[in-house]
Amino acid sequence: MTDQEHIRIFDSQGEAYKQAFQIFLNHTDQKQNAKRWLQQIVDDLPVRQVFIDAGAGNGEVTRAFAPAFDRTIAIEPNTYLLSQLRQALPTAEAIGEPILSAKPSTLGDLVLSSHTFYYIPTEEWLAHLERLVSWMSPTGITIIVLQHRESGCMNMFHHFFSHRFELRRTADQFLAKHRNRYEVITTLNPAHVDTPDLSTTYAVAEFMLNLLSIEHAPRRKDVETYIQTHFAIPGGGYRIPVHQDFLLIRAKGHAFGKGESLTEADTVG
Repeated sequence: MTDQEHIRIFDSQGEAYKQAFQIFLNHTDQKQNAKRWLQQIVDDLPVRQVFIDAGAGNGEVTRAFAPAFDRTIAIEPNTYLLSQLRQALPTAEAIGEPILSAKPSTLGDLVLSSHTFYYIPTEEWLAHLERLVSWMSPTGITIIVLQHRESGCMNMFHHFFSHRFELRRTADQFLAKHRNRYEVITTLNPAHVDTPDLSTTYAVAEFMLNLLSIEHAPRRKDVETYIQTHFAIPGGGYRIPVHQDFLLIRAKGHAFGKGESLTEADTVG
């Protein structure tokens, strides 16, 4: 087997991964759409004193919303990312602990965990969700962001690795335990990757397939065949749906605002 025969396995801190991630960012509206939607949520909050970002990474998302709050608490257990986070947001309270052991000093009006649950064992999702909600202020909101289980990229991930991320199942488990205390809603936020040619689309697909550690790398030609079969569009080019689920939780008695009015029934292709 040669490197050319199989997809590359990235080091998440390496240059190849960063380059692949940048190609993804250059061709998607996912970040833009998510930030626009989250901004509506932030604007609707009755109080904006504390923002808690759990799994803040290098602080990119944290930095986008921190100015709207009096105080920001960012949680990131990865030491490399924590260092970048502290440089990006020197005024934030940075906690280098996992979610289950982190102890924020105060409650948050927005508790956000964006694309973090992939790296948590599925059997621990409910415990992590309950932990995040425990950090929420009485009038606050907790939001979990994850790829929609049947978006184009997740269908591809499932095809090659037989794995799906079932955020809705955890939401149902949470609601079954805490129905009397909380309101829960799942919103679909549509987004796409639009690319002009096969080589660019392959670079994006390779990045997506590196979401988790890879034991057996798929063959390049199999990935290219999948791309041609599922993502090619009439007239040329390629489109990969990368829709995101936003799981929102708020204490009962505090209605969801206008930014939270969509439901999962509002799906798009």
